This record gives sequence, structure tokens and C-alpha cells, in this order.
Amino acid sequence: MKTFSKVSLLAGLVIASHSFAATEVNAKLGQNLKIMQDILQSSLGGQEHSSIGRVQHSYLYGQGVAFRVDSNSGWLRHFVMPPMPPVAPAAPGAAVAVSANIANSISISENGNSFSFNFDEEAMDAMVESAEAWAEQIQDQNEKLRDLREERRDIERDLRDYEREKRDIEFSSKVSKLDADQQKKLKEINQKSEQLKTKLADLQKTLSAEEALYNKQKAEQEKLAKQRQIELVTKVGQVFSTTLCDYGASLRDLKEQEFVSFQLSLSGRDNARDHYWVVKKSDINQCVTGKIDAPALLKKASYYQY
Repeated sequence: MKTFSKVSLLAGLVIASHSFAATEVNAKLGQNLKIMQDILQSSLGGQEHSSIGRVQHSYLYGQGVAFRVDSNSGWLRHFVMPPMPPVAPAAPGAAVAVSANIANSISISENGNSFSFNFDEEAMDAMVESAEAWAEQIQDQNEKLRDLREERRDIERDLRDYEREKRDIEFSSKVSKLDADQQKKLKEINQKSEQLKTKLADLQKTLSAEEALYNKQKAEQEKLAKQRQIELVTKVGQVFSTTLCDYGASLRDLKEQEFVSFQLSLSGRDNARDHYWVVKKSDINQCVTGKIDAPALLKKASYYQY
């Protein structure tokens, strides 16, 4: 028992000594990464309108820096909901002309030392209003379908009740002859059953049409959501590469062989994958010195989804 305690104490001392001997990250490099994090935050429009989350970063020793931003706040809602004119799809990272509505609300400009999204308040408000109107339309359609299905259940329940009464009367007819009241009751049941069957058939036609309309609206919404996501990913890739070209010199303490990566998280979306861009520091240096431009840097980047 004492031997075990001595071994445990020795192991603890060894682990502790190694933890205290961890490699220190250059303080200047830490400052470089914080500066680039702030620049990326500004380039992506800050946190105005809750359109983009806070940019965060982590450093992997010998590998490079990884920046991450979450877009599950308000951004995708403006892209998903409004029924806007579609835009021809483009692969993420390629230069693309976005739709008129998007172009009016989000534009990229270079003013000396600034490079950021510019938000048009009126256009953003219009997009939000369109999104709310579309969401309200979907909600109304859901309520309409729910009411129709509830009405169908009520009719089916009444039909079962009439069928039960009818079976009881028909069973009585096998035992003894039906009296006048029973015959009248049976006739009323048959009439009401036929009326309900006709009503149920008409209701089912209406319900089928409404379900088809709902499915069509849902498919259109999903198509728009996919297109808006492509536009968002494309725009973020462009901003990332241009920011690195314009301000990559601030990463002076990052080694040539290391990498700068950017992760765009689309959390909050069903089956959504995160998007990643990984750029070599040496390629960033080429862009900073003017040997290549931002689109060329973006092409050199490794892009993938996970």
C-alpha cells in the first residue's frame, strides 16, 4: 500500500513538472492573432443587427491559427425566409454577383484601411418584414391544415357513431320486427351518414390541395434557403481572403510554414455542415506583397465542409 502511494506521488510530480514546462506562445504572436481577430470581426460587419456572431480564435502550436464564427443568430433568417428572386448557384470561393435584394442590403467596399459589410437599414428592414410575412404565411397555412385535419377527425368520429347505432338497430331487426320509431331512426342515420360521407370526400379534396400548396411552399423555402446559404458562404470566403491580403502583414510573428484557417459555423440549421478555409501563411505573404490578389489567394485555399 505504501509502495503504491509512493508511485502515485512520483507520477504526480512527473506530470506536474511536465505541465509547468509547457511551451510558452510568443506574446507578440498572441497580439498578432488578437488584432487579426478584431479585423475579421470588423470585416464581417461586427455584431451589428446580430447578423454575425463573435469571431473567436485558437492557436495550434506548429500548425497555425484557427478563427471561428457562428452565423446562427439573425443572418440566415434574412436569407432563408423572404421569397426573393433566385440567383444562379456558384461554388463557394468563386466570385459571384448576388441577387439585387442582397446587393442592396450588403455590399463590400474598400475605403482606405476599411473593408467591411455595409448594411442598408431600409433594405435590411424590408428583408426582415418579408421574412416575417413569409413566416406568418407558413404559420397560417399550418393552422389551416390543422383545422382541416381536426374537422376530418370529427366527421370520421360521427360516422363511426352512426355506424354503431345502425348495427344496433339492424341487430334488433333480427330479433323482432322494427317499430315505426326504429325505422325512422334507421332512415335518419342512413341519410346523415351519406351526408357526412359526401362532406368528408369534399373535405379530403380541400385538405389534399392545401397539403400540396404547403409542400410547394416548403420546397420553395428550402430552395431559397440553399441559395442564400451559398451566397453567404461565398461572401464570407471573399471577405476572409481579402482581409488576409489587406491586413495579413499583421500576422508577422506567424511562421511561414503555419496556416490560417477560418470556420463558418451554420449551427441552428438542420443537417448543416460547417465551412472551412485553410490558407498557407506563405500564400498570404504573396498576397500582401502583391504577387497574387485576393481571388487567387482564395483559389489557393483548401476549402471543405464538415
